[in-house]
Amino acid sequence: MKSVIVIIFGLFLHGCMSTKTTCINERTMGTILRWGDGDIASGSFTGYEIHAEDLGVYNAHRINSNDIMNLKRIDSVNVDFFCNTLQDMIGTFTAIQSLYSPGKSYRSVEYINTKTNVHKKAIWNPEFSTFGSKEFRALHDSLMLRVPASK
Repeated sequence: MKSVIVIIFGLFLHGCMSTKTTCINERTMGTILRWGDGDIASGSFTGYEIHAEDLGVYNAHRINSNDIMNLKRIDSVNVDFFCNTLQDMIGTFTAIQSLYSPGKSYRSVEYINTKTNVHKKAIWNPEFSTFGSKEFRALHDSLMLRVPASK
């Protein structure tokens, strides 16, 4: 009886230690994290995206607001980076629910979940470092560190 308990406990302990959880599941599979710069008048955008589906980092751009987003894969991230960034982004959007303060041009951070039809976007004027955009600027800057230097 004692040996059976030890074996069951050992299997339970091994199972707990070998199972790694991830934030990527059926609900978050359609998540896109986007950041970059745009122009209000033309609707152009130049920036980057990370997709939960393949953990790819993409160069994203469009010429005007009627254009589709053109994507080119340039790198990838590991699941831990994606999950930490996703958590940071959701936390920031939860704390600061609205930021729309563009100039002629803007800088933005976006959370898009195509599975749950949620789209959050923070926009600020990159010429100014305002208190209201502080957390989103920090998030943008941390994402820019993930972009390969030659891209």
